[in-house]
Amino acid sequence: MNYSSRFFLYAPLGVFLALALGVSIHWWLAASAFSDRLAKWNGHEIAPGVTMQFASRTISGFPFSMDTVMQDVSFRIATPHGPTEWRSEHFAMHALTYGRDETIFEAAGKQELRWTRDGGTVRDLVFAVGSLHASAIQDAHGLARFDLDIVGFGSRAFTAQRLQFHTRKESNKLDLVVVIDNLVPPRGSCDGLGVTNAALKGTLSQAKMIAPLLEGKQRWEDVISAWRTANGRLSPSEIPFAPASRLQSALPALRAEDVVGVSGLIKTVCNGPH
Repeated sequence: MNYSSRFFLYAPLGVFLALALGVSIHWWLAASAFSDRLAKWNGHEIAPGVTMQFASRTISGFPFSMDTVMQDVSFRIATPHGPTEWRSEHFAMHALTYGRDETIFEAAGKQELRWTRDGGTVRDLVFAVGSLHASAIQDAHGLARFDLDIVGFGSRAFTAQRLQFHTRKESNKLDLVVVIDNLVPPRGSCDGLGVTNAALKGTLSQAKMIAPLLEGKQRWEDVISAWRTANGRLSPSEIPFAPASRLQSALPALRAEDVVGVSGLIKTVCNGPH
């Protein structure tokens, strides 16, 4: 065997080993950096006014993905009259170490929403889901797209076969879509409101005022206040279920706890705005 034939035999193997070594080093550095970041975030703010806490974490996915599984996770958002908190028994994040900046989220086990109304009254909503998946795509200017898909939602406030929420940033607006499949409120709370295969579509104007929130630089209440001052509006383009007129009139009057509480939103739609 001459030197030229040896070169063609060993060169591809050498290139493969070099690439494998480079990918391995890149993953371990990324995993180590992310693990350190999670440790610093635990119990502290991950964005202005947003605190994350978890009991334990594991990171896997070598060599091309970053799979993070956490137990007993909570996300708390500060509001002027008290915190709003979501707790999940099991929570996972999945992202590729190469390619576009997209993260897939999953939640399982017992779920709980807890929020504080005006006057300090604390409310909570315990619910279960068949599956809860979400995805977030980021660009150079922060969050560019977010999608949430919940299958088999069950709670005291209402049940639903499927719930979806989608938002996409485009120019100076945010496109919003809410999809509802077989939503049934508790018996006697709002007879006839059951929703089947409905999609509420709308556009949020003055999206540039929302940019600091999408970039994780300002508290949500400060951003919303600036957005309202700039005459930002949520313009529903399609409300395919009754009573549509009540929902349109209720949108400007809805408070954060109404939206988070869900049951408050249903009550508002049934009886009109506060």
